[in-house]
Amino acid sequence: MRTFLYSKWFFGFLALVCTLDLISDAAANAFGWDALHEVTIGLELIPVYLTVAMFLDLHRRMKVNGRDPRG
Repeated sequence: MRTFLYSKWFFGFLALVCTLDLISDAAANAFGWDALHEVTIGLELIPVYLTVAMFLDLHRRMKVNGRDPRG
């Protein structure tokens, strides 16, 4: 998973999912489709999961042997 988190495909996939979520939210509001609101919840969970996974991985890397990974 770590190799995926730091590749260009990760950010492309994240942008795609966020774009699909935006389009589905706009369509649900424009056309009044209540069922589509339920689909958007699933689309919103994907970027949340990916962002939390990246944050936890970065946080775990900072604690390795008490050193600063940036320096």
